[in-house]
Amino acid sequence: MTLRKLYARPTDGQLTTVESVARCFPTGLARLIDIRDRTCRTPWCDAPIRHHDHITAHEDGGPTTADNGLGLCAACNHAKQGDGWTTTRTGDPDVHTVEFRTPTGHTYRSTPPPQPLPMRHRRAG
Repeated sequence: MTLRKLYARPTDGQLTTVESVARCFPTGLARLIDIRDRTCRTPWCDAPIRHHDHITAHEDGGPTTADNGLGLCAACNHAKQGDGWTTTRTGDPDVHTVEFRTPTGHTYRSTPPPQPLPMRHRRAG
């Protein structure tokens, strides 16, 4: 595995993408997803992340990147693989928004929590 580039927005430090050529999410890329997502990204779940999944499946041409990656708990990842479930990445380049469509046709959107900003140092005196 080789990580090629790591990108962050200069305005707020939000991690935006990492290039990778691997099929499985390598350790560094998985950690980036863990930091960005913090808990399972399924909208109604806040379980710990156990799986790093492709939003667009690798076998369908989905790249192994932070933009196409998603942190999920094991149960939600297995459910997402079932018939009638779809996930898509929305077109907003500034926020990693994922749309989940359930077998009943309901649509839910998920965004990662805001990243903490660095503390500003006070000047002495």
